[in-house]
Amino acid sequence: MMFVIQRILEVEGKLTLLDQNKVIEPHPSFRLFATTNTVGLGDVTGLYHGTQQINQGQMDRWHILSTLNYLDVNQELKVILSKVGDMKTSKHQEIIKNMIKLANLTRNGFANGDISILMSPRTVISWAQNYKIFKDVKDAFKLTFLNKCDDLEKPIINEYFQRCFDIDINES
Repeated sequence: MMFVIQRILEVEGKLTLLDQNKVIEPHPSFRLFATTNTVGLGDVTGLYHGTQQINQGQMDRWHILSTLNYLDVNQELKVILSKVGDMKTSKHQEIIKNMIKLANLTRNGFANGDISILMSPRTVISWAQNYKIFKDVKDAFKLTFLNKCDDLEKPIINEYFQRCFDIDINES
């Protein structure tokens, strides 16, 4: 895929369709955006299995690179509420804010090397959806995230959960 777009990434680049004997010139406002979890370096962690390193020639053709961090709590709350629309009461919003707070703890813990897994916004959405189904934040958390975690890291995850919800995951 990357080789195919190489020409259009060049200044005044064009796309050639050999099978149709056509050269396509991009519109003056044409822009191409791409995302990556590995910044083109491939994956040595095993978290993004199947990714590959992008060669330097390809990387040099991308003129602007930017890092996007996670959304702030209020923005992430809006995204989650858009996916679980009927959870707009103040009680539900407080629960979702605590879910996001816990997700941020996992993100920081991952960045610091304390844990090997983190909660993406997609995971928080799944947790909120499971909360709607099971009506229990702890059970929904276990089914959505905790069961994916390494047993050695579960005490850290439990600590994060306690900080946000004042509940011990291990208590019945």
